[in-house]
Amino acid sequence: MEIRFGDAAEARLVGLKEGRHALWRGILRHGSKICAPNLRTRAGIISHGDSWWPLTVNDRREGNSYPCSLHTQYVTYPLAELSLVPDPVQRKVARLGLLALDGVLRVAQADRVAQWSSWLFSTNLHEPGMGPSVEAVTRALVSAFPNHAVLVKNVHGFEEPSLPGAFEAAGYDLVTSRQIYFFDGRTRDYLQKSTVKRDLKCLSQLTDYQVVEHDQIQPQDLPRIADLYRQLYLEKHSWLNPQYSETFVARAWREGWLEFRGLRHASGRMDGVFACFTSGQTTSTPFIGYDTTLPSEMGLYRHLVSMLLQRLAERRWLLNYSSGAGDFKRRRGGQPVIEFNAIYHRHLPPARRAAFSLLATLANRWGRQFLEENEI
Repeated sequence: MEIRFGDAAEARLVGLKEGRHALWRGILRHGSKICAPNLRTRAGIISHGDSWWPLTVNDRREGNSYPCSLHTQYVTYPLAELSLVPDPVQRKVARLGLLALDGVLRVAQADRVAQWSSWLFSTNLHEPGMGPSVEAVTRALVSAFPNHAVLVKNVHGFEEPSLPGAFEAAGYDLVTSRQIYFFDGRTRDYLQKSTVKRDLKCLSQLTDYQVVEHDQIQPQDLPRIADLYRQLYLEKHSWLNPQYSETFVARAWREGWLEFRGLRHASGRMDGVFACFTSGQTTSTPFIGYDTTLPSEMGLYRHLVSMLLQRLAERRWLLNYSSGAGDFKRRRGGQPVIEFNAIYHRHLPPARRAAFSLLATLANRWGRQFLEENEI
């Protein structure tokens, strides 16, 4: 078992050629700031046998985005999104609950964590077969970082049903995180949905736009691509999302960290884009954006999703399509799954352990019901 930082960590990845390997080499060399200013953490790797995982060591830092911050995920971001809850009574109750949870997480020092298998995206794709390594990796991290909880985000059983149980057996609490959606391009059943058929027909009939592949994107497109993400994820939704910079976009495109695909207007302007992060035959879309100033009737987001589902079917991939827009995804064949944060805290002082246990109780009893009832 080895934990490495800096040049030693980067040396471990020499010769590995996938986009995710290039991404982590870039982060090891330049720091997490290469991605976004609100992703502040110490990056390294932990290896067990022939397997290795990215490692981020976080301390309490205000303003970090949720890939680095449990406090942002469970308190700050939900408070900012309460306006989306239509029922005013439920909204008021949720606000009071979140304010109480804020105190719980401060006692837990919830942002003092050693997080493994995190790629600094909202959706982390885990290597198949990581279950047998959980206990050994956890022991090593507890020894190296005795004042930090150990965290693995984005744990679910859709791809590997035994994985949540492996974390529980190793002493982790499984804390309800969010409801996510999967599309299975291996069976491609979603292509039979009438909504998907309609969407694909609309995409094929576009006259003012053409689909642009990764290698057709030009360097002069990169500032526009960064701006499209900013319009959607930061200005329309929340600045608590990862604030991916133009530098990140340029390196992700040039070095293959992500695979981009977009819609270019006849004028030459890029008006919509998404990018896939892939591990094996599973992919996610941590980056998506479109021009929010254009009329909604143009359906740019719907066209981008059609492009994504079409590519998924062509490659017979599995798509982890993250959370949000639940009704939109369900009507197109998305399969809902509850996702967990796995937190190990047995080595911490009693007050912190009690606070983490209370977080698990609240999230699993109240939070899960809220997610399922509201199809978030």
